[in-house]
Amino acid sequence: MKPNEKNAFRPTMEAEFTTAATNVSQLPTDGLPQVAFLGRSNVGKSSLLNALTGRRKLVKISSKPGKTKEINFFKFNQAFYLVDLPGVGFAGVKFDKVSEMQNGIRAYVEHSKELKGIVYLIDSKLGPQPIDVETIEGIRALGCPVLPVMSKCDKANQSELSKTRNALNQLFENQVRPLRLSTLRKIGLGELWQEILSTVAVEA
Repeated sequence: MKPNEKNAFRPTMEAEFTTAATNVSQLPTDGLPQVAFLGRSNVGKSSLLNALTGRRKLVKISSKPGKTKEINFFKFNQAFYLVDLPGVGFAGVKFDKVSEMQNGIRAYVEHSKELKGIVYLIDSKLGPQPIDVETIEGIRALGCPVLPVMSKCDKANQSELSKTRNALNQLFENQVRPLRLSTLRKIGLGELWQEILSTVAVEA
């Protein structure tokens, strides 16, 4: 697969890390809109955020699942935030810490008045797992919009892509179109970026 004009993407906004919150009392209070990123551990959230910022090391990437344990805020052009949430599933993290982080994610979704939506990453090869379905349904039940993104699509064959897309269409009752994404091949970055800008009502 090769990137086309629709998927061409060049970061044009200044991005900076601002806050690592461990509870809702530490959330930003400047009123700027927020879009959060969520998915199972090692699904590619950190790599995606680096690709969107154009800075390879702004978000730390680890081969060890469960690296992100706080709610990390990155401000773009002093206009909005992209938010890196801890990975669901929390591979390699002790059970008591899992419960603490899961509750932290729920509390953030419930209490952040500026959260406009969540980009939820699904591994294209594996499709939505039970923990993904449970998490997505829980977030939507709280009234927060969810955009499903099929990550690492360059690693999946056509059969796997089709199976994952069909599963997501069923989960979202064909109301939201899943986006295909590969940060390595730069597939889908432009389309996702436009969705984000539309969500936070900011012009490119």
